[in-house]
Amino acid sequence: ENLIAGCESEAWLCHSMDADSLKITFYADSDAKIIRGLLALVLDICNGKTAQQVAEVDFEGVFAELGLQQQLSPSRGNGLRGIVHRIQQLNH
Repeated sequence: ENLIAGCESEAWLCHSMDADSLKITFYADSDAKIIRGLLALVLDICNGKTAQQVAEVDFEGVFAELGLQQQLSPSRGNGLRGIVHRIQQLNH
């Protein structure tokens, strides 16, 4: 149930929310090193924020600023979008 759809590699994502602060912590892993690295980047952006703050993140803008899309194969780019999509699903 924690498997991320749309990712070529096996990747999993789950989360918890602090009842007092309403801040979210995401946990993730993958069998592929590059996906683990992308997960770490995305989780660094999201962890410790409220659901509202996560919803306001412009992931495409962040990825464009970092030049990630130019560095990733189409399948890895799809995996990155799958990670963001799953975070957005869990955030609702």
